[in-house]
This record gives sequence, structure tokens and C-alpha cells, in this order.
Amino acid sequence: MSTRAHALTLLVAVAIGLYSISPPTLVDYTHLIASLLAPAIHFEVDPAFNVSACKAAAAPHLSNTTFVRGFHVLCLAATANNTIQGLVYEDGVLGYPSYYTTARDLHELLRALPRSSFEDVDDLQWKQPPQFYAPDGELLAFMDQLLDSNVVYLFEGGQFVWPGLYVGHRRVVPDLPGLGDVVLETLSMQPLVLAVDRFLHNDEIDAIVELALPYLAASTVKLQDGDEDKPASEWRTSSQYFLPSSESPILAQIDDRVEALVKVHKTHQEPVQVLRYEKTQKYDHHTDYFDANMYDNSPEFQEYLHQGFKNRMITVFWYMSDVADGGHTAFPRAGGRPQPDSMTDCTKGLLVAPKKGKVIVFYSMLPDGSLDPMSLHGGCPVRDGVKYSGNKWVWNKPR
Repeated sequence: MSTRAHALTLLVAVAIGLYSISPPTLVDYTHLIASLLAPAIHFEVDPAFNVSACKAAAAPHLSNTTFVRGFHVLCLAATANNTIQGLVYEDGVLGYPSYYTTARDLHELLRALPRSSFEDVDDLQWKQPPQFYAPDGELLAFMDQLLDSNVVYLFEGGQFVWPGLYVGHRRVVPDLPGLGDVVLETLSMQPLVLAVDRFLHNDEIDAIVELALPYLAASTVKLQDGDEDKPASEWRTSSQYFLPSSESPILAQIDDRVEALVKVHKTHQEPVQVLRYEKTQKYDHHTDYFDANMYDNSPEFQEYLHQGFKNRMITVFWYMSDVADGGHTAFPRAGGRPQPDSMTDCTKGLLVAPKKGKVIVFYSMLPDGSLDPMSLHGGCPVRDGVKYSGNKWVWNKPR
């Protein structure tokens, strides 16, 4: 059982008793429980492992509001006899870390850290191995790199995910091609939704729309089992065109920009899907990932999806026009809300208004490599004007 599970079990067990205790005494009991829950260090701490400094270094990388499954924050130090000592905050949340000591070897370090929830899943050979990253998104493939990094991220799903930390958090992502530094702001933690203003230049947008306009046609959807005979217009009424990046050096540069923003190689990207929504047009709530369990009638597609372990991981959604009224992107489950009763309701959750040049970045997969049903979203009806936008999908594996 994990440290978090032990903590929850103990808290439930004592909750009834604490309910009737006076406030001053309750404070004393709270401190007592906290001290009991704090994991002990079960080894002799080497002078090279500065526990206090490690905790201080890790703190800015942790959320105090949201557990992020499959994302762990480490600090480690080279210690005597070719070993390492360190601490790890599980699921990216601020609290009491666990401590470890192990041989100075990547495989041994992984064995000492939190285990994947996928250990007993069939077709495990399709799952990507966990990977270490620096906080700026650099892959750390060697032990020396980990030891040189003050703080290390571990993603069980193998791909980098920006830690959202909390709603309203802002970080600078430097040196994006053709753009320079940008500010990445957290709009939602669950699902993880981030935003960048002025990601696309006006002349880039003009060129993209001009290239796509002659080819726009009624949008389609990938139909799940049982929906094969239904028209796509039941869910989606926009026009679309997948615009190959080879059509323009502008698109090629934006591919590089997206790669630099999300820290996933551009070989994982689909061509941008350019979209036009005219008055009343919309796209009902849906997820961008493909649930392999819903395609039993398409075994070839299931194989392409590596039985669910290969999928759309990130959507970088481009807003290429302002809209006078409507056209918001809705995330009805934002903040942990339940599955909505209506897949057309645009009144609940997070609503992002179209703003020319802006992009939102949202994740369809959790850091452990599993699909995130909280990423349900939709395009609300345009009430006045025309909405031009684009989907740039980034997969967790090369395309």
C-alpha cells in the first residue's frame, strides 16, 4: 500500500474521534498524526545527501491541491560506495516524501521508486518505459545527468508533461522558434489545461487559412462500435481540412514551435486539422483519444493503437479568429465534475473563449500513460461570426 493510502486509511479511522475534540486539543492531535504519517529514513544519511536542501529544491515543483498520477518529483545525491540517496514526492503533491538508497544505476533507481499501476495489464509490452526528465523537459538518460540536475521528474508513461501546479500558475517557456519566450498559464488541473497568448502571428494565421480554404469540407469523426451507420453531423457540424506541414515553411516552423512548447518530438505530431465553424455550428462533448475498447469491430485500428498504449496525448488547439459571440471550448468535467448528463451543455466547467493567436494545451493522457476521461471537451455553438481554429494533435509515440 502506498504512503498516501496509509495516510487516508489512518485519517478515516480517527476522523470520528477527532470530530468531538476541542479545537486546541485538535491541533495537538493533528500534529501528532502528521508526525506519525511522515515516513522515516531507514538508512544512515550520508553527509552528501542534504535532506533539507532537497526538500526546499523540490517544493516549487509540487502541487498542494492535486494528485497527478504517474508523476513523481525526486532529489538525489551521489553517496559513498557507488550508491545514491534521495527522496521522492509521489504523484507530484506537496507532503511527506519517501526516502530511498540504492546502487548508482538507473534500473536500480527505478526499482526503488513508485511502481506503475500497469504491472498486471495484458499486452504490457506496448507500454512505454518510465523516463526521467529535467524540469525544463530535457530527457535524462544517464545517471550522471540525474545527479547534475537539482530536481528530477519521473513520468511513468515515458513522456514529459508540464506540471500545472495550481490554477493561475504561470511559467516562462523560453526560446520558441519564431516567437521567443512565452508564458504558459494553468487554466485547469483536472483535466490539465494550459494556455499561451499570441502563440501564432497574424500573418501565419492568414497564410494557414488561405491554404486550407479551398479544401474545407464537412468534418468527420472516427465512429465507435455501434455508431457506424450514424452521420458525423449528429455530433459535429464544422468544416475541416488536414493541412500537411510540407505545404508551407510557416507550418514547418510552427511544428518546431509546438515541439519546443510541449517537449515532445515533432515526429509525434499529426498535420494540423484546420476547422471552420459558422453560425450555429458546434462539436458536442467528446475526447480526443481513442479508447481501444470501443473499437472491437476494427481490430486493425486496435493494433495501430497498440491495444490502447499508443494514443493522442496532447491537443494544442489553435484559435485563428476572434468570435463576436459563442464558440467557446468547454471542459464540462473541469475541477473534478462528474460526467455531464448532456453532451451539448456549455454552461458548466471551464469555458475558454476564442482569441486570435492564442492556443490552449490540454492532455488526453495522464503522466502514467493512461487515458484521462476528465479531458472531455466540446466546441460550443457559434452565435455570431465565424470561428477558425486548428487541432494539432501530439501522440505519446511517433506517428
